[in-house]
Amino acid sequence: METTELTGDGIESVHVWQAYVMCAMTTVMFYILGEILDRLGKPKCVAPEVEFWKWRNITISWIHGVICGTLVLYPDLVRDPVAYINNFMYLMVPFSAGYFIYDTIDMKVNKKIGTYWEVTLHHFVIVSSFIYNFNIRSCIGYNVIILMAEINTIFLHMRKLLQMCHVGFDTKLYRFVSLTNIFTFVTCRLIPILRVYSGLYLDFHRVSLTYVITFWWTITTGLVINLILFGRLVKSDILRGFSRKGKQKVDNASGKSIFENGDLNFDKDE
Repeated sequence: METTELTGDGIESVHVWQAYVMCAMTTVMFYILGEILDRLGKPKCVAPEVEFWKWRNITISWIHGVICGTLVLYPDLVRDPVAYINNFMYLMVPFSAGYFIYDTIDMKVNKKIGTYWEVTLHHFVIVSSFIYNFNIRSCIGYNVIILMAEINTIFLHMRKLLQMCHVGFDTKLYRFVSLTNIFTFVTCRLIPILRVYSGLYLDFHRVSLTYVITFWWTITTGLVINLILFGRLVKSDILRGFSRKGKQKVDNASGKSIFENGDLNFDKDE
């Protein structure tokens, strides 16, 4: 009875082939979603100077965040991130991997890899970790803990979409989204990363040295990216204040860094 509670449904309840099917289906699903948005075009509320591809990319990332962010809370996995597993939680990992693969392909097709190299790096390390874990059917809990970042993604991208629609920095809606973004950034991005760091130390004897080194590199890369982004967000929305006249700029196809104005276009992830 106690073992069942610690391991969930058990490793025999999940199958690797299902994970690959889910990954492929998700990639195709987001591609179809992108095609639908292409046909619908940019909403009238979005500023004319906003590049359509960027609006579409952030919108799709926001949709992925809503799906994962509302489903990722599974408290039992925290008890044993190495062994705890069930079919729903297991398939959530290839679902997100499929999205990140789609987004990488989309950036490649639209020649954005060089401009958004930070996102490409993020996607590479996350997808590598996710695929490795669902192949060995172990440490799925750590991946799901990392996916808690998608709760923050909902507000991170909503903030950017509001900017694209020229919603004022001093409006109640923008203030609410901005402050919620800061709060969830700490609670759903930074704290989960620290939980994974502590887990790698506590569970060192249960996983291979290769896995510890590989996952440590993955998490450290994500931590550096997130700390840079967090600093930009605090500077943009807290230190400068909300009533910034003339600062309501929207990125376009000028090749600006995605870190500019406190924004990072990811998953997007990790």
